[in-house]
Amino acid sequence: MSDNASSAVVLGFFAVFATPVLAGGYFMHDLQQRAVVEVQDRTFKTSCKTYKGMTTWERWSTPLGWQDSWCDDYLVRM
Repeated sequence: MSDNASSAVVLGFFAVFATPVLAGGYFMHDLQQRAVVEVQDRTFKTSCKTYKGMTTWERWSTPLGWQDSWCDDYLVRM
């Protein structure tokens, strides 16, 4: 095979198989992130009450503080 033919095969493989797989992964990640933000928007009033009462040390040193660190953005609304 010549260099041009092998380059064409590689480009063809990438165009047919790799591009849709990469694009699908990107769009799935974007969809999941939008779903997470939507759930956070709906539940911040109840989920962030405990987080609001925690001290900075508790927020940094407990698993609940780590998991609810997204509440920082929503504390202004409460």
